[in-house]
Parts: sequence; C-alpha cells; structure tokens
Amino acid sequence: MNLMKGLWYGILWLRQIIFVVYVLVLTTVLATLTVVLGILRLPIGIRLIPAKVWSILTRWGLVIFLWLRVKTEGQENLLKEPCVYVCKHQSSWETVVFHGLLNNVCFVLKEELLKIPVFGQGLKAVDSIPIDRKQSLKSFKKVLQMGKERLKSGLSIVIFPEGTRVPVGQYPKFHKTAITLAKSSGAMVVPVAHNSGKFWPNKAGLIKPGIVTLSFGQAVSPSDLGVDELNEYCYQWINDKVKAIGG
Repeated sequence: MNLMKGLWYGILWLRQIIFVVYVLVLTTVLATLTVVLGILRLPIGIRLIPAKVWSILTRWGLVIFLWLRVKTEGQENLLKEPCVYVCKHQSSWETVVFHGLLNNVCFVLKEELLKIPVFGQGLKAVDSIPIDRKQSLKSFKKVLQMGKERLKSGLSIVIFPEGTRVPVGQYPKFHKTAITLAKSSGAMVVPVAHNSGKFWPNKAGLIKPGIVTLSFGQAVSPSDLGVDELNEYCYQWINDKVKAIGG
C-alpha cells in the first residue's frame, strides 16, 4: 500500500513539473509577444490576444498534465458591457483562467509582479492596475482613477476584495474598493465564487486532480444599493456559494 501511494505521489509531482515547464515556455513566448504589441502601441483588443491564448492554452495544460478541469455556472450572467468582477481569491488558478473565459478584462494586482522579467512588462502592456498593498489609501485612489479609465476603454476589471489569497475555510471581510469603483463609474457588479483552493494551494505544493467549480452571480447595478449594502451583498453571495460548492 505504501509503495502504491508513493508511486501515485511520484506521478502527481512528475506531471506538475512537466506542467511548470510547459507554462514557463508558454509564458515566455506569449509575454514577449505582448510586450512587442505594447511597444507598437496597438489597440488593447489586439494586445490582449496573446493573454487570451496564454490563458486558454494554460487551461488546457491544466487538463492534460494536471487533470484539473473547470465547470462553469451562471454563464448567462456574464455581460457584454465593461463591468467590475468581484472575485474570491484562493489561489493562482483564477488569475490564469479569466483572460480565456471572460471578454477583455484586466486585473488589479500587486505591483511586485511587474518586476518579473518579460512577464511584468506583459502585465503592463495589457493595462493591469498595479498597487502597493502597503499604501492602502494611495492604492485605493489609484484603483478608482485607473479603474475608470480602463472601464471607459472597454475593459472589465477583476478585483479580489480580500486583497490577497485566502486559504480555504477563511472568510475575511471585503475591502470596499471594488464597490466604490462601480458606484463612482456606474459599472455593473458581477460576484464570482469558486473552489480553486481545494485543488490548487495558495502556497507552493501539490496541485490535485479534480473539477474546479466557477460560479458567476447575477449582475447588480450599483445604483440599487449603497456601497456598504452592495459590499455586504457580494460578501454573502460569494462566501455562501463557496461553502455550497465545497470551497
């Protein structure tokens, strides 16, 4: 029994190493292409093409190498117009799949990621919104300013309201940045829940086979509720859904 268990874990680690190499090659090639498109100052729709391809191919790599698939619920709730996605943040999985599943999105992300060679320049080229999490007020103002610009340019924005990756079973209060941006810009809010942390740990570790459930809630107009009420609504809907799908 121990021999079989050891063999199984060996297989799981081997497929993860293969996946990491695959993603490194994929990221280097497509991030470089994104940087070139950025240097050429091409429209954002064109600059996002490599990101979408990267996301789709990485998602297929998850299926082929790691046996990790995704089941999507609530696709009828997705909007054609630019909106604010308020999303649970449990792992790196959600940062990987969204460009390939959603139409023209950018992320609010930690500015340390911009320091990664090539990849960081690629993040700049697709109009990501980098923030310094140590300077909360400055970051808040930056998201509001740059967020409005991104929405006007036709981009939807993905914001993780906890501010960082949160382990499975933890439900910290949401920051109000996403809802304040929606309120000040008039953009619709779409809550997003998933259980990726059940399979992809938020720190280095073994990615498990399985099916991630990704659920999109019904879009809410920021004019229907105040900032506190809408923030609480998103908090309750997302975390109730996360608990329901086993995350």
